[in-house]
Amino acid sequence: MESAKWTYYQYRKPHDYPIYVRLAAEAPTTKLIHLLSELGFTALTDAEGKKIPLNRMHLRILSVQEASARIQREIGGSEILDKYGPESLSLQMGMPVYTFRKVGLMGMPFGKTFWELAVHPELAQTDQLVGLRIVLVRFLAQALSYSGVLCYWGTVKDDAVIIMKQTHSFGEAVLIDFGRRVVFSNGGELRIGAGLKIIRKDKESRTVTQMSREDLIGFLSVSTCLLSFTGITPMMKKSIYDLSSNASGSYAVTEATVNL
Repeated sequence: MESAKWTYYQYRKPHDYPIYVRLAAEAPTTKLIHLLSELGFTALTDAEGKKIPLNRMHLRILSVQEASARIQREIGGSEILDKYGPESLSLQMGMPVYTFRKVGLMGMPFGKTFWELAVHPELAQTDQLVGLRIVLVRFLAQALSYSGVLCYWGTVKDDAVIIMKQTHSFGEAVLIDFGRRVVFSNGGELRIGAGLKIIRKDKESRTVTQMSREDLIGFLSVSTCLLSFTGITPMMKKSIYDLSSNASGSYAVTEATVNL
């Protein structure tokens, strides 16, 4: 591990998750560092970077570098693909490869510690910066999936988890670790007490409508930020079942329009 070449960041360091991002010197660091901080990553000292235990279970280290000219062309993609959205997941030589058009390309080899993210050198437009946030959330969702951590597009408001569509969240996400009874968001941490309120904002109702446990399980199972050819992991399934027994789900109430 060439510590002198990389700057390491750990996800939620006080909780000691084995999830790291390391930035190469030539990476577009200013924007990345801001987003990493927003998502809960903490910079490590050179000494801490050298002491990362490489034999730790579920360890993932994402190496971020500037995309080469060839990768930039691949990231650019085709205008024809726009109708399918900016994200795609493919298999290249047996390895899952995630691409966000005009932002970056991430290789996620099965069972491997080191993953790679090639980032477009020019990230100036707002939609590209939102895209970069989405890429990092996709990394977290995949890297933490085997630990049973759940990731959804949304936010925390008034001690409730608001889950919404990606387009409405602008890449903001909440991560729920029911085993540690904590919810992470851009606003910090929320402890899960006797119960957790989950509000579904992707589909609103005119009145407060509660979800049954079965409906909540189904919604939580299909709405995660995880992009995978094999679906959610067994540990995620267990977390969803456990969470559904300790949470209440409801639909957001449609805001009434005022007649002028």
